[in-house]
Amino acid sequence: MSATVFGDPAAWGPIASGHHHVPWGRRFLLLFAAVGIGVLVAGGSTALLLFQRFDSNLTRLDVTGLTDSLAGAPLHVLAAGSDARDGLSEADRQRLHLGAFDGQRSDTVILVSVAADRSGVSLVSFPRDLRVDDNGTIRKLTETFAFGGPDNLVETIRDNFGIDVNHYVGIDFLGFVAAVDTLGTVEICLEERLIDRKTGADFTPGCHDMDGAAALSYVRSRSGSDFLRMERQQHFLRSVLDDAVSRDLLLDVPRLFRLVEDLARTVTTDDHLGLSQMLGLADQLRGLANGEIPMTHVPGYIQTVDGKSYVIAYGPGTRSLFRQLERGELLAPRGSRSERNETTVATWSGGHAEGRRIVNSTLQWAGYLVSSAGDGPFDIGATTTVFIVPGHEQQAEWVGAMLGAPVQRLPQDATPPAGADVVVAVGLDAVT
Repeated sequence: MSATVFGDPAAWGPIASGHHHVPWGRRFLLLFAAVGIGVLVAGGSTALLLFQRFDSNLTRLDVTGLTDSLAGAPLHVLAAGSDARDGLSEADRQRLHLGAFDGQRSDTVILVSVAADRSGVSLVSFPRDLRVDDNGTIRKLTETFAFGGPDNLVETIRDNFGIDVNHYVGIDFLGFVAAVDTLGTVEICLEERLIDRKTGADFTPGCHDMDGAAALSYVRSRSGSDFLRMERQQHFLRSVLDDAVSRDLLLDVPRLFRLVEDLARTVTTDDHLGLSQMLGLADQLRGLANGEIPMTHVPGYIQTVDGKSYVIAYGPGTRSLFRQLERGELLAPRGSRSERNETTVATWSGGHAEGRRIVNSTLQWAGYLVSSAGDGPFDIGATTTVFIVPGHEQQAEWVGAMLGAPVQRLPQDATPPAGADVVVAVGLDAVT
């Protein structure tokens, strides 16, 4: 069994991959199989047995900082992939290219946000190098896990981004490798060579059937940028989930049980995410069978501060993103990576040079083609504004969603810069 991952990972919406097309709602249910929910697709007594087996083998933690989820409110689950090496032999470390590091960091952090009315789900990736305030100390987000584990990670995300986390799920390297090996190989197709000596990734252009160890080196690779790494992870997740809910797996009950056991041995949850909560949520999400799951990232840009490279969250876009989730809304589309690569955004500074630098860097990091077009015909004032170039309404909406900016028609007396699909007039808020 295999699924296909293409070299240009889409950041939003469904893709064509593998041998089966599976609606996004069911893919999300399998994502929650990592916490015992997805196996509902198996149906009946088999599903109940899978739930019970998973639930009985989970490691439970008393995670501080979590907020009780209420009826009629959104549900936010923080999923973290830990790079802890505890229990790994020297041979395993060498095989998986994990080095000599003995602590634990949050190598992957994704917020799974379920809409208040349970009509859909949004996924948000956090860059591991995101600059955060950890109780008065400036760190990279990945370091907050090393210094305080899940408690510190949950509290840091709450304090920095104003989002209440209701549940926590963690999975380590061995769980990832075992789950992929149980599913079978994953076919990953690359347009360009990928080499990363730190993770052991060395893949030529073309398609590769990867086992768990090879797939781990692929998703851990930081070749290119942290942003591309997040997109590889999200895209890989799509393909694995697509494959896992295929008919063959659902009919292969022994392998389904092995998958659940693989995950249960290496998955950690907070001590309030029990079997009844999983079953209840799964029942509420049955209506997602034909839906899509938006995936995006915290908007930001790379900057060196005191000799250390960070991803700095773009203020207006980040605040807008988490306000929407806290209100229980689904996120608006932001375009796929390939679509952004083909969208040219021209920026008017209005005299705000530093603000334009930040906006340009944020858009470039997200994959847009960006050009500076001078001060522009007017000063937009306090609020950065996205202007629609006729014929490119959808692209303007993508950029507005990324920047957390209002989208308007160009004034009649304003002419868009040549070649621009979207125009952004930078306001004073870009530096906040």
